[in-house]
Amino acid sequence: MTSSSPRDDDAPDYSYMQRVKVYKLNENGTWDDKGTGHVSVEYMEQSDAAGLVVISEEDTSTLLIHRISRDDIYQRQGADTIISWLDPEIGTDIAISFQEAIGCNYIWGQIQSVQEEYCSSKGEVARATRRVVDEFHVSGPKAASEDCFQDSGSGGIEFPCPSLNNLSEVVKIISEVASPMAHDKVAACLVKKGYLRKLLDVFRTIEDLEDAESLVLTFKAVKGIVLLNDTTLFDHLLSDDTVMDVVGALEYDPELPTKQNHRAFLRDSVVFKEVVPITDPAIRVKIHQTYRIGYLKDVILARVLDDATFNTLSSLMLFNNVEVALALLSDLTFFQELFTRLHAHEPSKPEWQDLVAFLQELCSIAKYLQPVHRAQLFNTLICNGLFNVMTLAVGAPVPKTRLFALDILLSSLHQDPSTLRNFLNHQPKHELFGLLISGLVTSDQDGVQEQTLEILRLLLDPESVESSVNLFLETFYDKYVDQLVGALAYCLTSKPPEENEPPRTPSSAATLGLIVELLCFCVKYHSYRIKYYVLRNNVVEKVLKLTQRPERFLVVAAVRFMRTCIGLKDEFYHRYLTKNNLFEPVINAFVLNGERYNLLNSTVIEMVEFIRRENIKSLIMHLVENFGSKFENISYVETFAELKIRYEQLQEGRGVAPTPGTAPPEALASAARLLPQAEVPGFRGLDSAAALRTQRGRESRMMDKDEEDYFSTGSDDDDDEV
Repeated sequence: MTSSSPRDDDAPDYSYMQRVKVYKLNENGTWDDKGTGHVSVEYMEQSDAAGLVVISEEDTSTLLIHRISRDDIYQRQGADTIISWLDPEIGTDIAISFQEAIGCNYIWGQIQSVQEEYCSSKGEVARATRRVVDEFHVSGPKAASEDCFQDSGSGGIEFPCPSLNNLSEVVKIISEVASPMAHDKVAACLVKKGYLRKLLDVFRTIEDLEDAESLVLTFKAVKGIVLLNDTTLFDHLLSDDTVMDVVGALEYDPELPTKQNHRAFLRDSVVFKEVVPITDPAIRVKIHQTYRIGYLKDVILARVLDDATFNTLSSLMLFNNVEVALALLSDLTFFQELFTRLHAHEPSKPEWQDLVAFLQELCSIAKYLQPVHRAQLFNTLICNGLFNVMTLAVGAPVPKTRLFALDILLSSLHQDPSTLRNFLNHQPKHELFGLLISGLVTSDQDGVQEQTLEILRLLLDPESVESSVNLFLETFYDKYVDQLVGALAYCLTSKPPEENEPPRTPSSAATLGLIVELLCFCVKYHSYRIKYYVLRNNVVEKVLKLTQRPERFLVVAAVRFMRTCIGLKDEFYHRYLTKNNLFEPVINAFVLNGERYNLLNSTVIEMVEFIRRENIKSLIMHLVENFGSKFENISYVETFAELKIRYEQLQEGRGVAPTPGTAPPEALASAARLLPQAEVPGFRGLDSAAALRTQRGRESRMMDKDEEDYFSTGSDDDDDEV
C-alpha cells in the first residue's frame, strides 16, 4: 500500500499488520485454509454491531464476516499470532493467523474494546461500536493509519443528489471504485439517508419520459451497485419495496437487442406454491428473497457478474435456505401436517407430486446443515413415514416424481445407510427393494437407472459395521440378483418364451452396461457370496455374451467384468475360466478389433499384462497353449511376447518367482529329503515333495470364518456341487 504522505521509518507497515490467513475447522477435526486476506474491524449497520471482516487479497471477495461477541469466546494461540474462537452463529471453530504479531495485538485490543463497550448501558451500544471502529481506522501509528485512510478512499466520498442532470456523475463514482474498503464506504453512502430509494425514483421518472440515453445510465448505475458486492446493500436491493425498480432498471441493457421483460415475468408468471402453510412471515420473506437472488444471478446479470459477486449471491442463497430449513425444523407441527397431506392425496394428483418435490428440495438443502441438525431432520422425516411415502413415489406413474424419490433416498443414504437397510429388510414383501431392482432392469427414463445404481451400491456396501448389512445381502442374493443376471441372459437369447412365461422386453444397451457395473462391484466386495453364485450360475459365461453385441462399450464392459474376477487372484475363478474356455470370446473380440487403438484394445492388453505380471500360472499356460498362434502376429506391444517368455520359463521350471504363500522349489526339495520315504497317507502315488506342495495348497485355500459360517447352513446338495 502506497501513499503520498510522509512516514516515519520506524512505523510498522499497516498492510502487514492486517494480513491474515483464515482457517475453519472441518468435520474431520482438521483445519481448512479458506484463503489469505486483510482483516479489519468494521461497523455493520444491519446488525448494529462491530465485527471482524477479512477481504481476500486475490479477488477481493469476503473471506470472513464475524460479529464480535460479548461473550468470552476468543483465545490467543501460536506465540501471539493466532486468534481463535467457536463461532456461536454457525457452530464452527474459526481461526485467523496473522503474519505479524503487532497486527494480532492490535486486533486483539480492538476486540477487547468492543467487548468492554458491550458492558455499558444498552442505549450506548450503537454509539460505542461506531466509536471503536472509527478509532481503529485512525489510531495506532500515525503514518500507518494515514495510509489506510487515503488508500481506502474513505475520505470525502459524497454523492450528488440524484437527478436527470447528474446521473452520469453518479455512474462515474460507482464504476470507478477500486479498493474493497472504498466499496464498503460507497455502499454505506448509498444506504444512508435513503439515497438508493431516491436513485430508483429518478429511474421511474426517466422511464415515464422514455429517455433512452438516461435509461442506459440507470442500468449502468444499478449494475455497478450490484457489483459493489455488499451484503447489506443486497438486502436493500432485494427488499419488497425496491426489487421491482431494481429489476426494471436492469431491463435496459444496451448490449441486448431488445428490452427485457423481467418485471412482467416476476409479477405474472412466478407463482409461490405453498404446499404446507408457513405461518412465520419472516420465513416467507426469506423464501421470496432467495428466489429473487437466484433470478438476478442466473438470468438478469448472468453475463456480467464477476466471480466474487457471483459467489456472494450464491452464499446468500445458501444461508437463506439453511435458515428456512432450521426454522421449519423447529416447528413441531409442520412435518406432521406435511405427511398428513402426503397420506391424504393420491400419487397421481398434482398436489401429491408438489409435496414430493418439496421433500426433495428440503433434503437437498439438508446436506448444508450442521451434522446434528441434519441428523435431526432425517430422523424427523423417517419417524413420520418417509420410506413408506417413497415406496409410493418410486412406483408413481409420473417420471419426474420417481426422480425426486430416488434423489431423496440418496440423500438419506448419505446421511445414514442403516435406516433404509433396516426398512428394506423388514418391509412386507420387500416392495421398495423390488421397485429399485426393476427400475434398474426395465426403466428407460433418463437418470432413473443411474440414480438406482448409486442407491444399490450404497446399500450393498459391506464396509458398514451394522448387522443389517448381512441380512440385506442375504435378501439380495436370495431374491433379486437372479433378475439382474436374467436380463443379461435374455439379451441374446433366441429361444421363444415358454407358454406360461410373461412376455419380456429385452433390456437396452445402457441398462446392460449398468447391470455389469453393479456385478463388478459385487465381485469386488462380496467375496464368497458372489463367488459361489457366479460359479454355480455361469454368470461369467452370460456376461461374455455381450461380446457378441454391436455396441463396443458393452464388449468392453464384459471384458472388465472378467478382469475383475481375475484381479481377485482366486484359484476358484481361475479354474472356472480355464475349464469353461471363457477366454475364447474375449480373445476373438480382441483379434476381430485388429490393431485399432481403442478402449477394447487397451482393456484386453492390460488384462493379459496383469496375468503375466502377477505370474498366474494356470492362466498363463491356458492362454499360450490355446491362443498362442493368435498372439504371434501382434508386434505393436511386447505384452504377448513377454507372456510367451513367461510360459517358457514355467515349462523349463527356472526363473519363476514363487507364488505368494508358497515355498520355492529348492525349499520343497529340501523338505522332501527330510521327510520319511514311506508313503504319506492320503497322497498315494505322490512323492514327499508333491505331498508337501499339495498340503500347502490346501492350507492357502482354507476358508475364513465368515465363509465357513455361510456354508455351515447350506444344504448337502450345495456342498456336493462345490
